[in-house]
Amino acid sequence: MTEQVLVCDFSKGARVSFALAEIGRRPGEAATFICASRADFDVALAHFLDAHGHPKLKGAAVSARRSEENGRLTRLEDGMEITREDLRAALDIQRVNLVNCFVARALAMPKLRRGERISVQEGQPGEETVMLVLGPNYGLGNAALLSDGAGGWTALPGEGGHSSLAAKTEREWQVINGLRDLRGGVVRETAMSQQGFRDLWTILNALDDQTAPELSPAEIVERARSGDATACEVIHLTTVWLADMAADIALIMSATSGIYLAGALMDIIGDAFDAEVFAARFTENPSFSGFLSRIPVWRTAVPDMELIGLATLFD
Repeated sequence: MTEQVLVCDFSKGARVSFALAEIGRRPGEAATFICASRADFDVALAHFLDAHGHPKLKGAAVSARRSEENGRLTRLEDGMEITREDLRAALDIQRVNLVNCFVARALAMPKLRRGERISVQEGQPGEETVMLVLGPNYGLGNAALLSDGAGGWTALPGEGGHSSLAAKTEREWQVINGLRDLRGGVVRETAMSQQGFRDLWTILNALDDQTAPELSPAEIVERARSGDATACEVIHLTTVWLADMAADIALIMSATSGIYLAGALMDIIGDAFDAEVFAARFTENPSFSGFLSRIPVWRTAVPDMELIGLATLFD
């Protein structure tokens, strides 16, 4: 009988995804449940296993927005915990990997197929060195893959979303001051997240003496598609500040094997994302513009990227 592993992601609020994967292969179709509590999670897990005939598992891997602490993963929104010992008991297994969701996404990068990524900057990929993944959703995550020189990769988590946000124009400085007034402090995640997207909408309208209705990120993007100048500026600021962050980490880590932009906010922005604006800001460097222009950049276009990465832990 083919050995299988269970992969699970609960980095997207109450949305929890499960899938099974044969060792060395991609996961099968994911099943998604809304789990508002740990009890809901336990019921969803039992239902998923029952629907698949209670397979004998080799191991399990779970990802969340936070990293493992003392054998547990915690959901940021409500403190729901998943522990290694609980999963060992529930699944009758010993091996349980608990990882940050962006580490899981990083592990998926070498496994993505041609149609699962969209080119932002073609670049000239060099030998296998370092790859990056970053992107906004509820927060702003990032992780890297470091080549071992023999075809393997090691994942490295990061907390770049909590690095300082810098302005390059007077308008950007005004917006950052508005964020500081609104939130009391500013890091990159303050601006580049779903909440930050809404805050940018509010602040930009206030700077232009306009009344801003409360809108969701999706509604702001729809206004941009209809030509609303303020909504377009929200997307523009998100794009250029994400490019700044990508360039900073690329330079620090010499990430010549490529950069992947991921996260649900990127999916919401969708075709309103301007690759040329991103590439222009990404390569805006007085001494290393050429270096940055050679780094390929893609947007991801695959659901449940975390599950693909988690399955690689058992390759």
